[in-house]
Amino acid sequence: MEQRAVTRYNLRVPAHVKTMPDHGDIQSYEWETRDVSSNGAFLLTNGQLLGNGTNITVNLCLKSFSGASSWVTMNGRVVRSENEGIGVSFDGQYQFTGNA
Repeated sequence: MEQRAVTRYNLRVPAHVKTMPDHGDIQSYEWETRDVSSNGAFLLTNGQLLGNGTNITVNLCLKSFSGASSWVTMNGRVVRSENEGIGVSFDGQYQFTGNA
């Protein structure tokens, strides 16, 4: 049985994703999370997959209990690809980038 060092929460929120290639064009995607932790997330990709090791920027729309929404931005790397989406490991840095 898999044991994680941090708690993973079933949380579906909008995810704006951009690839961060060493060369070539930046690609943008509008996906949704399936679950989120402080270390990473699983993104539902509607059949669009990114290769393991792909560096990405993820913007998540998080809502407070008051109903206000804010965007939080994190850099990460694809660590797993499955039929329904990708697993992303975050680099530990994040930034609140504005209200939704």
